[in-house]
Amino acid sequence: MKGYIVSISLIAIACFATIGIASAYEIDCPTRINIKSDHPELETIPEGWQVSDKQDRSLILSGIGVYSDEPVKLFQLKPEIGIIEGKKHNLTWQVNSVYDEGGNYVSCSYNRDEVQLVKKIDSSMKSCWAINSNDENKGINAKLICSISELQEVK
Repeated sequence: MKGYIVSISLIAIACFATIGIASAYEIDCPTRINIKSDHPELETIPEGWQVSDKQDRSLILSGIGVYSDEPVKLFQLKPEIGIIEGKKHNLTWQVNSVYDEGGNYVSCSYNRDEVQLVKKIDSSMKSCWAINSNDENKGINAKLICSISELQEVK
């Protein structure tokens, strides 16, 4: 009987622990990415010219955004001032509403949208807010925090 009670207690603790984890999560944008520059292939090269190779390079993070559906469809959501979990945030989004048929995605932009890394936001989340900061080299750090709580408007 004691073993049965201990087992039920452990199951209950595990369930409560996963509820806390599932209620909010963070998506951190990498602060820097390295790209390999390809040699462009021209259909025809004008006489007397040659194509120059580009150097591989490192791109730094320039921004974060939230999209309704895949970012290639260009439905970027406008951030608003809002309240989530009782706290006011300057950059908030309502996500996974009835209008977001394809779900929502976070986009990390590098070198003013030259490259974007995208990640789908978990469908159980209802709201998100962004936190931006600068590192010691004045580079941008950006993270999206999402919650199962509804977004409340600031009046």
